[in-house]
Amino acid sequence: MKLIKNFLVMFTLMIPAIAHGQSTTNSIYIEQIGDGSTITIEQTGNTNTIGDTVLDIPFDLNGASQNITVTQDGNSNSLDGSIKGANITASIDTTGDTNDLDFDVGATAASGSTLDFDVIGSGNDVDFTQGSLNSATNADVTVGITGDFNTFDSTIETDDVTNTFAVTGDSNDMTIVQDGYAGKNIDMDLTGSTNTVTVNQKSTLNVDSINLTSTTSNSTISINQCDSTGC
Repeated sequence: MKLIKNFLVMFTLMIPAIAHGQSTTNSIYIEQIGDGSTITIEQTGNTNTIGDTVLDIPFDLNGASQNITVTQDGNSNSLDGSIKGANITASIDTTGDTNDLDFDVGATAASGSTLDFDVIGSGNDVDFTQGSLNSATNADVTVGITGDFNTFDSTIETDDVTNTFAVTGDSNDMTIVQDGYAGKNIDMDLTGSTNTVTVNQKSTLNVDSINLTSTTSNSTISINQCDSTGC
């Protein structure tokens, strides 16, 4: 029964690509429940949509040990939804301009999630949340953003998390908030001009680290590290 369910999900994902090909608007909506799923989504063209939480149309993947790959190539595309479960491996690649990506990984107390997230283009708006309901554990997040006028907001409630950020381009605005029991690490390489970066880390044991390398001008960088009583 499990194999049949996963096969049907994969078949549903392939229908938009076959039906629309290189058309300007493709839409994919998924609500998946099950462990051990492998899901691959590829979209090419403009104004493509994967999920829509405003319209309550899901991109909602639930289950442990999921392997998820999402590739979007085009302009004005959107990704809106959530990936929930322990031991998640997700790779999300977006190439194009004015794309809007808003998603949540491990909303509940998930562990062992690995996210590789790459955005290439200009005017992109990225909002990433991890552990929004209960603290996640052992998360490994790698984010690469290349282009002009990109905005990246990240709220992560995790224990023992490693975040690696590589940001290249002009006028980038980044906000990173991390909260959890202990062990939050950020390694950031920032290249460009007029960047604004705000990092806030809070943990009970306060065993955190930040390694920031910045080659830029006219930037405002604010970093706060504090214990559980707040900054």
